[in-house]
Amino acid sequence: MPARVPPTYYRGYKPHLHRRIAREFAQARCIVDLGCGDCGLATLLSGRDHHEVFGVDLSDDRFPKQPNPPRRRHCIKADARSLGFLSPGSVDAVVSVWALHEFAAPMAVLREARRILRPGGEILIVDFPRGSLAQRLWDERYCTTIEVGGMLKRAGFTRVAARRIARGHLTWARGFKPPRQRGAR
Repeated sequence: MPARVPPTYYRGYKPHLHRRIAREFAQARCIVDLGCGDCGLATLLSGRDHHEVFGVDLSDDRFPKQPNPPRRRHCIKADARSLGFLSPGSVDAVVSVWALHEFAAPMAVLREARRILRPGGEILIVDFPRGSLAQRLWDERYCTTIEVGGMLKRAGFTRVAARRIARGHLTWARGFKPPRQRGAR
């Protein structure tokens, strides 16, 4: 029988996870958070020497209602499959936390993330893996860690690495947009 973990485990782990992501993207100047929910991660990242952070979600119900939002944080209601407000190659990093399983067309989202990333830009997917505590709590459709890595590769990312973290309760998957080929336009 698996170790007993309280249902509040993920809420308690969230601050640690957000700090870890901030360290991962310490050099990034423009970041997009896909499936941002309440824009909490975008708010943290925008306060850490990042030039611009765009939190994107299909619903704006949980966006903060602030009269003077942080200048570099933008919470935008949009479909992650179509980020026309961002130019190709204009973003240093893309992150998605606890949202990949929610996207109706995850491959389309990953391809759009690749489009907006600059050559050499990084994508980071953090989600609940199949068979995790989340699976027992919420019974949603999760991918295995190997499947998430395979999706990143099929979307055209290189140097893909996918592993489980947080005592196996989360998938941490990274990939990079390939650099431009010499002579390519």
